[in-house]
Amino acid sequence: MLEYINQLLQHIDPVMAYGVLFLSAIIENIFPPIPGDTVTVIGAYLITQGNLGFWGVYFSTSAGSLVGFFLMYFFGLKFGRSFVQSKFKAKIFSEEKWFVKYGYWVILANRFLSGTRSVIALFAGFFHLEWYKVILFGLISALVWNGLLIYAGYLLGANWDMITEIISRYNEIVIVLMVIAVIVYVVIRRYRKKKTV
Repeated sequence: MLEYINQLLQHIDPVMAYGVLFLSAIIENIFPPIPGDTVTVIGAYLITQGNLGFWGVYFSTSAGSLVGFFLMYFFGLKFGRSFVQSKFKAKIFSEEKWFVKYGYWVILANRFLSGTRSVIALFAGFFHLEWYKVILFGLISALVWNGLLIYAGYLLGANWDMITEIISRYNEIVIVLMVIAVIVYVVIRRYRKKKTV
């Protein structure tokens, strides 16, 4: 699959290649299993081959990341809250004050929390975070993360697949740490509730 994408991007018109990178970054936010970061790295490799330009890859992937993130935010804003309440009757909204207070910082870090980006965007919509701040922090996050990916892909050149392995390991570590953080948070919260009773 990735080798096919690599070949495709090498042999199509550069403008179309930027379009593929843009769409890949959008889809990755909506369907997390899509390897958007890996496609970005392939784009960086093609910079070293002279097929694509740095700014074209950088802006197309960053713009796609932002659009995809904002689409999920918009979905959460318009439909997510009523859907969650009607289908699951979850107690998720008891955490609203926490997310309103710290949510923008979570958005700023969202590109570094692969696998949870869509969830973060949905929560930002659930809790009605201000759209212009969502765009600003989402853009900063995308620019920094994609800049690092493209720089790494550019340095490694033909060995770009090494980055995919590193990203995979990184994602595993992030998920484990986040699960541990959630467990610790729940335990501490329950302990405090018992202590106040």
